[in-house]
Amino acid sequence: MAEFVGIDPAGARRLITSMDDAVQRARTLRPSLSASIAEAGTDWPAGPGAEVLDGVGRFLDETRRDLTWRTQVIERVEGAASQEGLASRGRLRTAEFAFGDAAEARTAGALAGKRTLAVWQAYQKDPSVQNWKKVQGALGEGQGRTVDAAYSAGLLTTLGAGTFAGIFAAVSARNQNDARGYSPANLAKAKKDLGPLAEAFASTDAAGTLPKGLRDHALGDLPIGDMAALLGLARQSREFVLAAGAKLLQYGGSRVDGKDWNAYWLVKALSRDAGATQRFLASAENAALLLRPEVVNGLDGTDFEKLLATALDGALASDAGDAALRRDAWLNIIDLYSRKNFWPALSAPSPVGQVLATHISQYFPELVDIWNRKDRFPSRGTDQGWQRFDSEKISNFFGGLLQSPGALMPLRDGYGEFLKELDLGKDHPFGDASTEEARKGQREIFYEKVVESGALASIFFSGLHEADLSADETDKVIVELLTFPLDLFGASALGEVIDGGVFKETVAGKVVDIVEKNNLKSTIEGILDRERSGEASDLVEVLVDAQVAALGASRQAHGYPPLGDSDLRQLRDLFYGRLEPVLRTALDARGG
Repeated sequence: MAEFVGIDPAGARRLITSMDDAVQRARTLRPSLSASIAEAGTDWPAGPGAEVLDGVGRFLDETRRDLTWRTQVIERVEGAASQEGLASRGRLRTAEFAFGDAAEARTAGALAGKRTLAVWQAYQKDPSVQNWKKVQGALGEGQGRTVDAAYSAGLLTTLGAGTFAGIFAAVSARNQNDARGYSPANLAKAKKDLGPLAEAFASTDAAGTLPKGLRDHALGDLPIGDMAALLGLARQSREFVLAAGAKLLQYGGSRVDGKDWNAYWLVKALSRDAGATQRFLASAENAALLLRPEVVNGLDGTDFEKLLATALDGALASDAGDAALRRDAWLNIIDLYSRKNFWPALSAPSPVGQVLATHISQYFPELVDIWNRKDRFPSRGTDQGWQRFDSEKISNFFGGLLQSPGALMPLRDGYGEFLKELDLGKDHPFGDASTEEARKGQREIFYEKVVESGALASIFFSGLHEADLSADETDKVIVELLTFPLDLFGASALGEVIDGGVFKETVAGKVVDIVEKNNLKSTIEGILDRERSGEASDLVEVLVDAQVAALGASRQAHGYPPLGDSDLRQLRDLFYGRLEPVLRTALDARGG
């Protein structure tokens, strides 16, 4: 009879760990207690002795095993009801269990395995339609039961690896049709037969009870399409996903006609497990196999790129998983997409490129350090992993990202957060402390911030110079990047600063007019389109003036008085010196 069970898996896991610790402590304590009792002799009062610890240990061990079994089952039940637990300490999952304990479940699985094996052997002798229906009926008995690792262990042990593989081959012959794996429609048809077996494999592998040799058989002897089907039919263990994925992608991107559905099922599995995706991408070889254009673009007309973007989004976000694995994954990705032969994977529109552009900002400080090395500016001292990059690789990586228009806005947003954290207007740029030593320290801090902000802008423009964009596409990116410092503070704030005399005395009238009329964007567009007089190099002047104004707005927001004319002139020279060379190169390449 079915048993209704409710468990908070996270809480149960903590309790299991505590019981295991208690069992270990009881085992450690028992010899000492026995020795002490023996030494006490008649002084030990009558009653229970060290054997009590044996009883406690047995009770805890049996309870731990039962709770482990129940937790493993309920974690795999699809559609198990879930609600907030007491005091919101966890989520309670509820489901009906077919068996009262693990022993009963394993016995039932072994009996089901005997029935399945019998009809399978009969089918092998006489592969008639009637006998195949009997095989299907026996396989269907496991529906909803193979989430139970104990049941599944009994089933798979009885069937053996040969029967397991034979059934997969027989179903494949009836449903696969495609040379490169099951399509979603074909796998849906095969699921009624293979679903219980795939779930049995997954539940036992996750529990550590997969019959010996079956895992090696699945990775070494199953056809690639059947291996991929295991990934598509059930939530396999992380270790199996990683091992199977590495093998599947060795065959990915081949010249065989048809869509690479095997890669599809791998990415589907990765999209459900951010930790697996991080570990997969942290391997340079695996990352190269997965992210090459032949794979990324190999399933045109499907949701494959969106699935891949989902997997990357879960693994690469700034708060995702293990920080070291995430960094290693990013190092491999930057290295790959700094190679122009990988750029077609980011061709527009690219959800993959958009995800990368969204999350790369977490490493802007490291990238700025790399960029500044070429000019011998001070750096933070990035770790060894970043030392393999140089400014050329960084330029090429951003050139790859800018292949897709969807990457521009996330990059702008990340740029904005970076500049806000620098907060150039927080302190006096040239120092206002009471001692020269303190003022020198203020100047050095401000200069370092200017170097960092200028380096990031330079990286973007250098990447734009490398990007393979049309003139119109290039113009759009230039306009967005040049006007971005103004967007940070808003036109109204800039107007107040100008009217207050912070900016007006230091710039050419032409630039004042541009900013005061809030017409900077249209002016830039006019220069690029040759509708207004001016060379592309004039845009460098515009950007520098806008940045000086933005700094003034930031200072005003902090409640500081306007800077004097001499300070502003020094500021302008400082910004110009950092930005002019790379911006002039990028803009002149456009045709100025």
